Amino acid sequence: MPLHLLGKKSWNVYNADNIARVRRDEAAAKAAEEEEERRMQEVDAQRRLAILRGEEPPPIEDERQDERGEQGRKAESGSAGARSRFPGHGRRRKRPGEDDTDFELRLAQERNSATYSAIESSRKPTSSAPIVDHAGHIDLFGDERARAHAQKNDEAEAEKKKKEKEFEDQYTMRFSNAAGRDGISKPWYSQSDGIAPDASSKDIWGNKDPNRRARDSQRIISDDPLAMMKKGASQIRELKRERMKIQAERDAELKQLRKEEHRRDKHRDRYREREEREDRGASESRRHHSRDKRERRDDHRERRRHKEEERRRRHDDSRSRSRSPDRRRHRHRRDEE
Repeated sequence: MPLHLLGKKSWNVYNADNIARVRRDEAAAKAAEEEEERRMQEVDAQRRLAILRGEEPPPIEDERQDERGEQGRKAESGSAGARSRFPGHGRRRKRPGEDDTDFELRLAQERNSATYSAIESSRKPTSSAPIVDHAGHIDLFGDERARAHAQKNDEAEAEKKKKEKEFEDQYTMRFSNAAGRDGISKPWYSQSDGIAPDASSKDIWGNKDPNRRARDSQRIISDDPLAMMKKGASQIRELKRERMKIQAERDAELKQLRKEEHRRDKHRDRYREREEREDRGASESRRHHSRDKRERRDDHRERRRHKEEERRRRHDDSRSRSRSPDRRRHRHRRDEE
């Protein structure tokens, strides 16, 4: 289908008329739902008020019967089209200019109004007695309830209440039972001897309870303010002792560290002094050694020089002695010639 024809169709969900119609339908459905909720709350309030007054509450089976009748009629008809949801009516038809949504909303409103009218008509008339009595108090039960209560058997009611109380005492704790089963009728201070009975091994009902004394002592200690203060003071003293112990350990560690540091400093100073002495001794020994070496070298040179001079002198003497006979021989030859 061309898109320019889509806006002309009545079933187009994006038309402004259809959007406005949907919004109207949603508002009408919401209003109908709120009205139904208000009506149900009103019916429930009336039923509760009737129950509190001791009257028979109005029946609530009308709406269920209507729904069952509608389902049966729908199953029997089986034909298409909208059927009436109300007993005693035939087929419903649309009004001129009414679409499916308006038709369904109209049927829902008629069904709700018919159901409400059926409940109102089937409700029995209640008593016209005032709720407030002569003293200004709200009386939910009325005089009829009081007369009916007065006509009951007192012994049967007392026996029933006694049984109910015994059953409730099995799982309920009351302040009146705090002194025991016979605490109210026969308290311990009304006895002739004036001494409280020893119930340390029994519970409040007189049954054996061997752990009751320990629980009572623990409860007394835990509930005693003086015991709580003593416990707090002991905890504070224990905390102070722990802090003092930690401080003493810390001081001892610091003292040991200072002692170790002082010992290392002394050892370092002694080592430095020894090294300085060794360095001074080494320098002195080096100076003496160099001086001795120099003296030895000078002595060695002097001895070598003397030896060289002695050797040269001896050599010269030997040459002079070896040369003198030849000179005399040569001189003799010259003389002979």
